[in-house]
Amino acid sequence: MSLDQAVNKQIVKKRRLLPLAAIACAIATASSPRAEAQALVSSPLMTNLNGITYYTSEQPFLDIFKTGGNYSSNGSGFQQDWITQSNSAWDTGEEASLQLDTNGWPTSVTGKAGQKFTSVGVLLERQGGATPYPGGQYVVLYSGQGTLSYSFDASLVSSTPGRDVINVNPSNNGISIQIKSTDPNHTGNYIRNIQVVPAAYEANLKAGQIFNPTFLSRISSYRGFRFMDWMQTNGSTQSAWANRPHQTDPFWGTGSGVPAEVMVALLNQQSADGWFNMPAQATDDYVTQFATLVHASLNSKSKVYVEYSNEVWNYSFSQATYAMNQGQKMFPNAANQWYAGANYYGMRFAQICNDWKTAWGADASRVVCVLATQAASIGLGNPLPAPGARADGDGGAGYADLNCPEATSILGKPCYKFADAIAIAPYFGYNVPDSWTTQSDGGLASLFTEMTQGGLAPGGYPGGMIQQALDWTTAWAQSLRNYGGLPLIAYEGGQSLVGIGDTALTNLYVAANRDPRMGTAYTKFLNGWKAAGGTLFSHYTDVGSYSQYGEWGSLENIMQTTSPKYAALTNFVTANPCWWSNCTLGSGSSASVSPSIAASAAGPKIVFAGLTNGASIPGTSTVIMVMAADPLGIASITLKGDAKTLQNCSKINVCVVFWPNLAAGAHNITATAADLAGNQSTSTISITAP
Repeated sequence: MSLDQAVNKQIVKKRRLLPLAAIACAIATASSPRAEAQALVSSPLMTNLNGITYYTSEQPFLDIFKTGGNYSSNGSGFQQDWITQSNSAWDTGEEASLQLDTNGWPTSVTGKAGQKFTSVGVLLERQGGATPYPGGQYVVLYSGQGTLSYSFDASLVSSTPGRDVINVNPSNNGISIQIKSTDPNHTGNYIRNIQVVPAAYEANLKAGQIFNPTFLSRISSYRGFRFMDWMQTNGSTQSAWANRPHQTDPFWGTGSGVPAEVMVALLNQQSADGWFNMPAQATDDYVTQFATLVHASLNSKSKVYVEYSNEVWNYSFSQATYAMNQGQKMFPNAANQWYAGANYYGMRFAQICNDWKTAWGADASRVVCVLATQAASIGLGNPLPAPGARADGDGGAGYADLNCPEATSILGKPCYKFADAIAIAPYFGYNVPDSWTTQSDGGLASLFTEMTQGGLAPGGYPGGMIQQALDWTTAWAQSLRNYGGLPLIAYEGGQSLVGIGDTALTNLYVAANRDPRMGTAYTKFLNGWKAAGGTLFSHYTDVGSYSQYGEWGSLENIMQTTSPKYAALTNFVTANPCWWSNCTLGSGSSASVSPSIAASAAGPKIVFAGLTNGASIPGTSTVIMVMAADPLGIASITLKGDAKTLQNCSKINVCVVFWPNLAAGAHNITATAADLAGNQSTSTISITAP
């Protein structure tokens, strides 16, 4: 299989056809651009974050190696993290033959009879575009012995044990890294813990920082982040907590998604709210463990929005079929299969909400349970059924029934009574005639007229694309008055022009998204959302390249500083402070610490989470997480490794840092916590690295 075939197979994934061990909780060190990159406390907007892939233009991490993985193997889909390669084949399709350690690093590239591959490869930064990603010198850090080689956009400049310097000349090809040999002396010292970082940020990475400062700057106007794509929610088969992604995994761009610890680290870095999508097949234990981890490591002001999977009504995603099958088993007397699936969705939503609020205890008010539904399932002439009434049971109406009558017998009350908010995705946009693309301006004037006024496209909506989305919004806001005034929020939204298989329309849609009139359209839409009764709005998505599969990103790549959509979003934030009750970030939030930590009046009590004194760690790196409690409040926590300061955390009761590249032997970890009166306490443990 060729490289281009593999990449083309991957791109199909990008979006829809239709519209307690933890990591860095307080990465904001003194050198971090916190004032510039902090979420605005009164912003009415969240953003979805784009999925982590080897071709992502979002590039959120300092260590770009983390975006690797999830390649297509010989056309079979998203099944592999490493690419088995030979001199004559980009991908021999033998990943199943790789010998991997418990963290997923190859321990050998030889040794099996009949093996075709002679090296193991990774592809990074294959983004495309005129200026796809930053060039210049990058540093490759690694543990172990062996040989790494570089090609495509990368070439070796210098090499010392554990550290290579490469020069990168960006193109559409990306960076190819190959493990040509590993553990040459057969002592078990194979190449592992590979990190790839721009040379300018090497010190930041070694200091434990995770996130690309440019990425932090680009998302600084948003009050929070929806992690649906970071969690690889669509099609997720995660079920047991033991199989969740871990920070020590080679890649965070795999089918399992980004570790929870890393998502929480971003929220703490930005002082932002988070939106988590629980996998469709997750057990209650998985949900409880996830909720407990987030509660223990998230700052005490941020809220969390919790949703069961994503668009469980959308049968282009496997979670819809899963819910339908489970619903038919559980509710055999439901009107039909779609109604059974809708009731299963409502039941799991309520159970997951209960799991989170139970895990958060006294802080349960900071958990916002989101019951998501399809925007177009009702309209101005087709309102939501009244409380206690049944929908007609088809696919759309079934999911519009917030009562979930079949599930009520299990839950004890209707589904909506577990909800803190109802969420829809009011996208605007539908296909227009191909003939428009032959007009002198390529169809732009006609498209924007249809978007903002309507009347041009055959079968188009009266009033146009934006009016259609706003009428959905109005119908939902009005209907929810009968449901205790539940707030209406948007889990996704924005333009949704998609020209799959139609080059002419794709070119029109791409041009439209780059046109200043798109900014005007966004402003009209967002003002209309507010006027129609909408509250929190989570745009889809932050950064993403444009293609036939959609133009979802407000920015096309991380190097772009603005665009018509991005400017409209940020200007809306400035002009429209959040308008609903208790909407300022941190309002109504308690400042309590995890109930598992008992406060001590004698000074801060320090608890190491996930590490015990005398423990042997499995690799050459570890995550240090410390929780502190004191009735007077925590002023600071300092973490030191072998007497060297690794992290300083201010005015937060959880402090976490990643400590990489540990030499074999014993190491001391010291935590010092101070309360707001200046009283200090210190605790030290010892660990051993192999």
